[in-house]
Amino acid sequence: MGETKPYFGYGSNLDAEDWANWCKKKGLSPAGMDEIGVAYLQGYEMKFHYYSSNREGGAADVVKGAVDSKVSGALFTLTENAWEVMDRKEGHPKFYERRDVIVQTADGKVEAITYTVVEERKQPQYVAPTPEYVALIRSGLERRNLSTTALDDALE
Repeated sequence: MGETKPYFGYGSNLDAEDWANWCKKKGLSPAGMDEIGVAYLQGYEMKFHYYSSNREGGAADVVKGAVDSKVSGALFTLTENAWEVMDRKEGHPKFYERRDVIVQTADGKVEAITYTVVEERKQPQYVAPTPEYVALIRSGLERRNLSTTALDDALE
């Protein structure tokens, strides 16, 4: 695989404890995912249009939006093993697929990879996430002093 681009995480992947718990439940190592810093996905918005049986409710996705919209998140480096584990967590390629994106950081624009819901899994309507899942996302954003606007907009 030899992936060299950083990973742009949003949603529940901003919560290190959630990542560690998921890995532990699957008997996998959470090692190899190191945070670089905050980043923004410009021209995208967050949507809840996918039902996750794992989350028992809507799960976050990012989709192209208005030019001035943005989704807050973080950039991470992932080892080859961590990419394999992340692919498994995201259900790549059946549920979420890898997508090349350009994110904005304090140092400028950076090429990265994120995950988006595959077309066949998207629902035409809003799929309500559980309060616990929303709290995971909100805490990950707030811990980094990031805007929750994209999350709040997606919940309306």
